[in-house]
Amino acid sequence: MSELPKLLADWQTAYQEYTSAHDANRYVTAGDPVAAARITPAYRNVARLWRELAAVESTPWWARTAALHAAETFEHQAVVEERAAGGAREVIKGVLRPTGESDRSEVGG
Repeated sequence: MSELPKLLADWQTAYQEYTSAHDANRYVTAGDPVAAARITPAYRNVARLWRELAAVESTPWWARTAALHAAETFEHQAVVEERAAGGAREVIKGVLRPTGESDRSEVGG
């Protein structure tokens, strides 16, 4: 049980770092590589700590489920930031994809 207080403190620190990065990025242009470099590590760190909190044996099933969902959401946002910051992009059916990546539903049809 002694690991939980440290994990909670680490999560709070990581979330404060995410909040600071998010605030710093508030008025930047979408796809700004500097903004992405600032927030992506924060997203990944919070996601990692959500997973670690979910892995604590004493975590109730419902809290574990919520923590894992939060981790997936933060990890997804990290991927979105990385993609938005790198290279030319195109929008296919409202989904941001790297240029040249085809929509699978259009393949062969």
